[in-house]
Amino acid sequence: MCLIHLLTNRRSVHLGLPKSSEWHHKVLRNFDDKRFNHMVRLLPAEFSHILELIKNDDVFKNSQTSQLPTELQLKIVLYRLGSSGDGASVRKVASLFAIGDGGTIQKITRRVFKSILMLKDQFLYWPSEMERAQLVLETRNELPGCVGYINGSEIRLAEAPSKKHELYFSRKRQYALKIQAICDHNLTIRQVAIGYPGSVHDAKIFSNCPLAKHPQRYLSNGQWIAGDSAYPLKSFLFTPFRTNSSEHTKEARDQFNKYFSKYRVRIENCFGHLKEKFGSLKELKFRMLNERNKKDCNDWIMVCCILHNILISYNSTDHDSDEVLQQPINLPTINNRNELLRFIEHKHGSL
Repeated sequence: MCLIHLLTNRRSVHLGLPKSSEWHHKVLRNFDDKRFNHMVRLLPAEFSHILELIKNDDVFKNSQTSQLPTELQLKIVLYRLGSSGDGASVRKVASLFAIGDGGTIQKITRRVFKSILMLKDQFLYWPSEMERAQLVLETRNELPGCVGYINGSEIRLAEAPSKKHELYFSRKRQYALKIQAICDHNLTIRQVAIGYPGSVHDAKIFSNCPLAKHPQRYLSNGQWIAGDSAYPLKSFLFTPFRTNSSEHTKEARDQFNKYFSKYRVRIENCFGHLKEKFGSLKELKFRMLNERNKKDCNDWIMVCCILHNILISYNSTDHDSDEVLQQPINLPTINNRNELLRFIEHKHGSL
């Protein structure tokens, strides 16, 4: 009797804990679109599309032990990605889906992550020369020559890292990781840098990214990206006029900044969509104890970015991709910020 009492009161042992798979089989599968989307953050058709992309991955076949159905594993991971606060706790997820709350969830998560990360080159990549020409064509009346929009965002950490935690303490007075992304006007993420501590400035992250080091590999003549005033002004990176600028008149600077920000804000919208769809990014339940924890944390963010792009690709309407080649259009060439200012002034004058 003493042994039974000891075992049942140990924190690591949960004997007789009621769990049932009936919820998944008889309830979740029969939810309407709205309720299904609330649980796994995807509509049923979107879920089926992603399941189709990963279901034949070897990671779901090469295993010494039997696995849960791939469909269920994907639902568990999507539920975790979309949950924030206490709803993301391992015990709650395990109880909801009737699985072990030991290492089972971690194994499932890493397995699904591995399959989704294999899709990175297919869905998260820098646009080719032809695709960039198409992007420029589609936005020719907004910011001529602009290929994308860049900014950084903080991913809050629920706990301070065990080592060098002061590096992760950001200007927003929270422990965080930094993510820097470049998106296009469709809010598709085109390039992303993940894993910098929260105290690192956006300009520092940018200086280490491939685009900053080799812009000629990523942009053709007359093409550029739009950033905020935290970034340095370059021939391939346009920014707003700063408050202490003495160039042109104040009226001209204000007009430029207002017009410029109207489109540059797309990267903020991109981050907003990403964190709203995958609520776990509002506060990651990671405590980085070692490099393995840090890698898992970075993989978590990257998987969300890839899924974000998959969903945009799946839900986007088809564009006429032959327009660039078959119907050449004389696009205004903008080689510096002053030329863009003149374009904006002319555009305002013609309205």
